[in-house]
Amino acid sequence: MTTLGLGANTTIEPERDGTYYWDSVIFSVEGINFKVPRYQFVIGSTYFAEKLRSTKAGDSEVDEPTVTLEGATASQFRVFLKLLFPIHATSTTIKFSKEEWLVILELSTLWDFHDFRKLAKDHLESQLDDPIERIVVGRAVYTPRWVLEGYQTLVTRTECIREQESERIGHLTTVRLYILRHEQSIERASIISRFREEIHALEKSESDHMSTEERRVEEEKRVEEERQRLKREEEEKVAEEKQRAKEKEEAERRVPEKKEEPRVAEADGPAPDAKQPQGQEEAESNQEEEKPPKKPKSRKSERKSKKTEEQERRVKEVEAKAKEEREEAERKEREANESIQRKREEEMRMEEARLAKELTDAHRKRKEEEMRAVKEARLAKELADAQKRKEEEMRTEEARLAKELADAQKRKEEERIQWERSFNARPPSIMEIAAGLLPPYSRNSTQPPPRR
Repeated sequence: MTTLGLGANTTIEPERDGTYYWDSVIFSVEGINFKVPRYQFVIGSTYFAEKLRSTKAGDSEVDEPTVTLEGATASQFRVFLKLLFPIHATSTTIKFSKEEWLVILELSTLWDFHDFRKLAKDHLESQLDDPIERIVVGRAVYTPRWVLEGYQTLVTRTECIREQESERIGHLTTVRLYILRHEQSIERASIISRFREEIHALEKSESDHMSTEERRVEEEKRVEEERQRLKREEEEKVAEEKQRAKEKEEAERRVPEKKEEPRVAEADGPAPDAKQPQGQEEAESNQEEEKPPKKPKSRKSERKSKKTEEQERRVKEVEAKAKEEREEAERKEREANESIQRKREEEMRMEEARLAKELTDAHRKRKEEEMRAVKEARLAKELADAQKRKEEEMRTEEARLAKELADAQKRKEEERIQWERSFNARPPSIMEIAAGLLPPYSRNSTQPPPRR
């Protein structure tokens, strides 16, 4: 510990700064140790704050804790440290390539660096041009907006989805996208409805990796949507009340008109050809029979009021019956629509299953063809190797036989030379000369043979 000497017996230890006095930590990634300040990891990540809580900084390098990290390579960790601890930075902004931003996005999502995750997403927003890459990256880092944008691009583009692209995003996803293209359902709501489970899972995971600013923006967006929803409900409620008041006013207007009709008919008298219902005729005849001779005017008024009440009752019954019929028609229409929707969904599921089966069969057939081709190539290679070995063995055998023949000829020549040498070393016998086996002179002699 460095101290300041102020006197013979007085020493003062320097005070530690509350911000810029950091402890270090050693991370082990793929057998390589990285010694860095632990402050950035604790303050920026809930994952490391929990992980490093149980470890304490040591006084020496030997006592310092070593934390082993999984899920990242040493080169990826170097890229991430380049963002956390810039080395010799001459600018306030650090430039990274697209691949490095992808590494930063992946590790910040893995280790809960929410602010760095948002920074990486902002830089990659304009760099992810390929819809397949946008879908794959969006799934990996829990960004449903990128996934939906990739789906929408694949549905609206003119060229088909290639086989390699289908393998990257999944065959079932490819089938659903082709169904959307066949139905020409390019709206965002249709795509969300088709991939409801996947988008819901991504949105749930995304909510766990949001930064403070993203949470604030999302909360403001949610509040604004709730305000708009309440406003729409209020407008619909007002419109419904206006419609109800209008219907009520229309009904009240029709009732006096219907009340006036029988009065006018009674004042003018019954038409000669008018036909009244049998029940009404009987009721009127009965009333006329029961009518006392006194006070005809009051009875007539009473009869008019009864007829008016009867007509009002019939009007109400007709309105109630019309309302019931209208509700019944609406209910039947809803049931028919639901039945059509269920039938359509069932047909779509069957179509998805059929297309998925065809795609799986095609994939399996392609795999079998590839395996057959590999097997044929292996058999051809084995046959070529066998032919090559056989030719080498034949060449080896020919060389051996040629060598043995040459050795035999050489031995025979050596034996002949040795025999000639041994024969020339002794004089020929008379028997050999007489038998004609040898000429009648020595081989060592320089004289020519005698003439016959």
